[in-house]
Amino acid sequence: MVRTLLPTRRCRLIFLARWLVGPAILAWPLLAPAMSPPPDGLFELSMEELLEVKITSSTLHDESLKTVPSSMTVFTRADIRRLGLRNLRQLTYLVPGYQGSRVDDSVLSYPVSSRGRRVGGSGSEVLVLIDGQRLNNDWAGGAGQHTQLISIENVERVEMIRGPGSALYGSNAMMGVINIITRSERELVVETGSHQHRHASAQWRAENEIGKLEIYARDTRSEGEDLTLFEPFPSPATPVWVESSDPFRANDLYVSGSLGEFTLNGMASSRDQQEFYVVGYVDNLSNARDTRTDFVNLAWRHPFAGQLTLEGRVYQIDRELDIRAAVSLVPYFVLSGETSERELGTQWILQGDYGQSRWLAGWEWRNPELTDTGFQFGPPSNPAQVQALQTDENGRTIQGLFGQYQYSVNEDLELIAGLRRDDYSDFGDHLSPRLGLVQQAGDSDTFKLLYSEAFRAPSRLETSVISPEFQSNPDLNPETARTAELIWLHCFARGYVATTLFDTRIEDAIMESVTPLLRRTWVNDELSISGLELEWQYNWNDHWQSRLALTRLFQLDQKTSPEAENLVGGSISYENAGWTLALLANYQGRRLDANEQDFPANIATTEYTHFGGHTLVGAHVALAVANGLELYLNADNLFDKQYLSPANRAPNYVGAPGTGQLITLGLRWEML
Repeated sequence: MVRTLLPTRRCRLIFLARWLVGPAILAWPLLAPAMSPPPDGLFELSMEELLEVKITSSTLHDESLKTVPSSMTVFTRADIRRLGLRNLRQLTYLVPGYQGSRVDDSVLSYPVSSRGRRVGGSGSEVLVLIDGQRLNNDWAGGAGQHTQLISIENVERVEMIRGPGSALYGSNAMMGVINIITRSERELVVETGSHQHRHASAQWRAENEIGKLEIYARDTRSEGEDLTLFEPFPSPATPVWVESSDPFRANDLYVSGSLGEFTLNGMASSRDQQEFYVVGYVDNLSNARDTRTDFVNLAWRHPFAGQLTLEGRVYQIDRELDIRAAVSLVPYFVLSGETSERELGTQWILQGDYGQSRWLAGWEWRNPELTDTGFQFGPPSNPAQVQALQTDENGRTIQGLFGQYQYSVNEDLELIAGLRRDDYSDFGDHLSPRLGLVQQAGDSDTFKLLYSEAFRAPSRLETSVISPEFQSNPDLNPETARTAELIWLHCFARGYVATTLFDTRIEDAIMESVTPLLRRTWVNDELSISGLELEWQYNWNDHWQSRLALTRLFQLDQKTSPEAENLVGGSISYENAGWTLALLANYQGRRLDANEQDFPANIATTEYTHFGGHTLVGAHVALAVANGLELYLNADNLFDKQYLSPANRAPNYVGAPGTGQLITLGLRWEML
């Protein structure tokens, strides 16, 4: 039995106001700044220039789409603005191999996956960076656990590796890497919309011969749409349907300053979420999920004589997660608790160029530590303390040594070799090699043959937690992915098409399982995934542009993966005389969800629910009404498509509802 969820127009306001204050950074040398002009839009570039847009994430050297030894998708600030995109989740819909859908962990829980590989709701197989700073946490392994709804208003470009990146970045860069390179301009935005959606953001940038200072701040909130949610209480055979909502608030402050050879970045971010599902349970009075992430990152870059450059960074990142969920038992129970995590780290990289070769050598040290973990479970009047960790050793030390060598055999052929060794204090060491060949075949074609090994170390949630919902497995091994890729890039006079054929074999794959007590646990297994990705971009003339992203996964075992085998994303945009029009579409194919429809009568068998594919359509219209002043209208899920995605909680065989239609009207002022 599957019921359709029916959003209504009733909205509620249930949040606590909270603002974040970040560090003041390098303001004193910039009292008389000279404003630098905004970057040119890609619509003004020729296709040849477009193919030479700088890419740094794959090798830490400047590359282009033609030369980069990875499957890459790049979006610039101009791309993002033209399509009306505001957060990272929207952007991933236009990238081959990437997909995401809402799960029943929280209002903003949309874990992102690459190439069909995802365990749980954290997206731990994809590494997310902001200006080189890791956002993935040690508690659950992913970036989405604490920093959902990542803004892309203040970016210079977003670089997305489709495939492995552990040879440079270590754990979590197993199936993909997302690197957000920020850049603020002088800009104010105000926005309002349906479900009492409100958004305000401000950017500011100053620069002179001494240094620069960039600031970005935003506040986004919504009272949410009304939903009817499935709750398998007291069993899936006799469920109830709960009227609920999905309100949230998101705050961000990002400051970046540079002075000579030094750069200091700081971020303060919070997410407050109410009602909806929390860890799979529905409640309108008790449910809450609040997160906070703060980091400070000091970087130094010094060029030496002889084409040598030394780069170093030291950082501290703090994360907090507070949850409260009403567990549907008799008597009424509440699960509540918090985790606090602090990570100290440093990284040093020496790079050099010599003749036809480029090389780098680096060292990284990280010490993520769970400074506080405590959970309570039981009736609110007398909750019992839950054992949150099996060991008193709450921290672990991670060291990585890595090197890379690139050699240009001639103008058309380049070779790359790299190796990284990671040493975990609790899991031992791991080697991640990479090899690649990039061959230019005339002016129009490039062929790339790549091999990489990547890995993901188990998270603390998977190895160290005992709670009413989780049963950890301290004997888990890190999972290793061996990936071979063949890439063909063909250029037209006004566009290009890139195809990637890949094959990934995962040893000791970490898989979710369910204990007899219906707790989530994890075991090691073997997996194979192969697929074909296609990316196409074409400028029809000076005004029209279109993009297309296609993915077909061949060996994805849907009995072990909640992801879709077939993906299509695309856009068409028009610019002329102050007008910008864009239409976007995303199709995610059918999914298969393993669940427990007959709990507690028979927990020895696994049942499955088929979720049909769905297509979401979005639109963006903008009009320049004055010099630097723009009025815009956005429509997400334009046709109010109602759809469901697999839930994480095993008895929920109906699934979690996707976000309904959102219409927003905004005003942007670029202070020239």
